[in-house]
Amino acid sequence: MTLLAKGRALARAWYAHAAGAAAAIAGLVMGLDPNLLEAGWQTMPAELRVLIPAKLASYISLALLTGVWLVGKAPRPASAQVFGLVGRAAATPLVTGPLAIALMQHFEHCALVAYRCPAGKWTIGWGMTYYPAGGRVKPGDRITQEQADAMFVQLLERDFAPAVRAAIGAAATTPAQFGAMVALCYNIGALRFSVSSVARRHRAGDAAGAATAFGLWNKIDGVVSDGLVRRRAAEAALYREDYASLKALTFGAVAA
Repeated sequence: MTLLAKGRALARAWYAHAAGAAAAIAGLVMGLDPNLLEAGWQTMPAELRVLIPAKLASYISLALLTGVWLVGKAPRPASAQVFGLVGRAAATPLVTGPLAIALMQHFEHCALVAYRCPAGKWTIGWGMTYYPAGGRVKPGDRITQEQADAMFVQLLERDFAPAVRAAIGAAATTPAQFGAMVALCYNIGALRFSVSSVARRHRAGDAAGAATAFGLWNKIDGVVSDGLVRRRAAEAALYREDYASLKALTFGAVAA
């Protein structure tokens, strides 16, 4: 029996116990924004998701819904919002605007054949290292322009925009700030963004500090990258709504 088959068999045998544990954990972390839990589930590698039986997935969803209800009923200390532990859904959820999308596509470009990015990862389309349906990009992979565009939008709205919403909680956020943070999140990953000083300072209401913190993510394997320096400066310009600098940093490709 392969390791994968053993894992599946073990998961099926223990799914009821795991479901109970998941519900208990959901109760313990009811002070967390449920969107953060959902973002974690959505960003779980496909290789791990297949180990989880459908019934367990249903129980986890039920636990998350219970957590949503409990968070709505539980008292929320003011300090919780400062640390991003709880959030309040806005009447109109923030969306990734056209300037942010244009900024990402300017720096990512689009490749229809897999290639190694400067960080050494196999990449395809608009900077994708994995596919929405699961699986990592491999050497020799090919896609069409239509597939690249569709997968970019799907990943952006499924894995990155929700991760930013969860990380910033109820902090006051402009559309430009949100778009800039989604652009950063897309490049560095949802987990790294959630613990970044950009997210932390934005949650605390320190917009100037958050804009400056974009520049900290400018290295590849510990070495400063000129391309990332310019990319981070462009994202910070969008965050500050400094559209003149944004246009200059993208050689006129991204203009309000």
